[in-house]
Amino acid sequence: MFQKTELECLRLQKDLLVLQSDAHRLVLTNDWQRLRSPETWMTEAGSLARRHPFWTTALATAAGVLAVNAVRKPGALAGGLGQLVKLASLAFSLWRRA
Repeated sequence: MFQKTELECLRLQKDLLVLQSDAHRLVLTNDWQRLRSPETWMTEAGSLARRHPFWTTALATAAGVLAVNAVRKPGALAGGLGQLVKLASLAFSLWRRA
């Protein structure tokens, strides 16, 4: 049926595939550990803030306004969120036109 050389070639290909699978598994494990680390998230957040200072300022201001409203009037948070959604929708539509 198969010659010895063909079987040996298939065995070597199988061994190579197993080694590649092990290597990919190790890379995936390393990537997963890196993604789970808080340092990665902090670094990404910092670089995102540096790349988009306008959006960072706008979101920080909105979060501050919501926090102040939540402290002053605990029931007004839902109304503030509704207004924020309206503003975000308006900003998104303006951004899409630009």
